[in-house]
Amino acid sequence: VVVTVIPALFMTQDHFPSLEVSFVALLGTFLASGSAAVFNHLVDQDIDQHMKRTRTRPIPAGKISTTKAATFAVVMALLSFVLLYRYATPLAAWLGVAANFFYVVIYTMYLKRRTVQNIVLGGAAGCVGPLIGWAAMTGTIEWPAWVLFGIIFFWTPPHFWSLAIKYKDDYARANIPMLPTVKGLEVTRTQIFYYTLLLIPTVFALSFFGAAGWIYSVLAGGLTLYFVWLAFKLYRTKENARAMPLFFYSCFYLFGVFGALTIDRIVTLMNG
Repeated sequence: VVVTVIPALFMTQDHFPSLEVSFVALLGTFLASGSAAVFNHLVDQDIDQHMKRTRTRPIPAGKISTTKAATFAVVMALLSFVLLYRYATPLAAWLGVAANFFYVVIYTMYLKRRTVQNIVLGGAAGCVGPLIGWAAMTGTIEWPAWVLFGIIFFWTPPHFWSLAIKYKDDYARANIPMLPTVKGLEVTRTQIFYYTLLLIPTVFALSFFGAAGWIYSVLAGGLTLYFVWLAFKLYRTKENARAMPLFFYSCFYLFGVFGALTIDRIVTLMNG
């Protein structure tokens, strides 16, 4: 989440962003997302015990008490809010609170256990980084920040569903209605491919409407087309062994796209 804040910081003005505000935005987002992750582990400890992938997490493994974990989560959330409110903008602070609430209460406590669209709807919480970055610098949210939100939003289902293909039985054991478990692998492979296709217009929207330059267009465009190609091969060949390579690439992909945008913006500012 923290990485997605960086390009937004550089896109808000026609000069390099304030180091102080940039640091606060990154630290505040880090603390907010860390708090949400700990709260998630607290709420999910009952199902984490039934999944091979998560049973060794500190809370279900008994390495840390729920009281200590909850205290740690609350402290991080409070620090995030105070830092963003005092040294950035109130909007950035409240966005952090909203993202934390949505992830923990709406997604973890409700959507995750009740709907096959849990990742699609709940994934919105993980898209807030660019909004926080933009709001921290300007006190507002403009359309490029929402495009960055959209990139993360459409990236999220292929990222998590490719992992869910491998751990399909794990989710079934924990009674979590993930798409591969409920709708089957064929539907999952198809949906993964469709969501990667949605990334194409979203990624190129920044260039088309003048918010990014050719460096971003070339690098992010190439990364996106390869992402689509990997998803297409998973969809077309029906070979589930291709799911994990897609998952690992998706991790690199988000870093790559947001890194390309950051580089593009830095070059523009240096030449401007």
